[in-house]
Amino acid sequence: MNLKFKISYLSIFICLLLIPYCCADSSLRGLKGYEENTIDATKNARLHSNMGNIYFEEKNYTAALKEYQIAYNLNPNDSSSSIYLYNIARCFINLGAPNIAIKPLKGAINKNYTNLIYYETLADCFVKTNTAKKELNKYLKDTLNPYNKIMAGFIYLKLGDKTTARTIFDDFINEHPKMIVVQDIKTLMKKL
Repeated sequence: MNLKFKISYLSIFICLLLIPYCCADSSLRGLKGYEENTIDATKNARLHSNMGNIYFEEKNYTAALKEYQIAYNLNPNDSSSSIYLYNIARCFINLGAPNIAIKPLKGAINKNYTNLIYYETLADCFVKTNTAKKELNKYLKDTLNPYNKIMAGFIYLKLGDKTTARTIFDDFINEHPKMIVVQDIKTLMKKL
């Protein structure tokens, strides 16, 4: 081989070896300030929840479930986490698995005791899974948590015993008149 040809190959080879090192500084300049590009879990959780809402409206409950689960996992301690759990439960209910919906519904209630729709939906699940009477006994026995009366009232209501449900709701209102949820229970009782 000719010497010029060898030198050309050698210079190309050296250039190819040096390109990554020469350009490294310019490619790293884009990485400065990476702290500014951190993930905002709350914002992303809302985005996934909104996608879940779209899928839910389209009756694509499996896709909605995945989106709600992602939303909850991104931000399980956010104030919206009870809504994510409730939406997860609704997906399971619509997929024909009310027994699986019970756990996220209990979680939603533990995170937000004041949303009556959580209690009502949980009572529906107990009725659908034929566990309403067993669960009712648990809620009636545990008198330490005043919200158990609300749950018991909804179970009676879903079992068709409106009179006992009214009595339990009345007792709750009289025993805890300053609780925020009382107004919602009064509104519910007007509909009974």
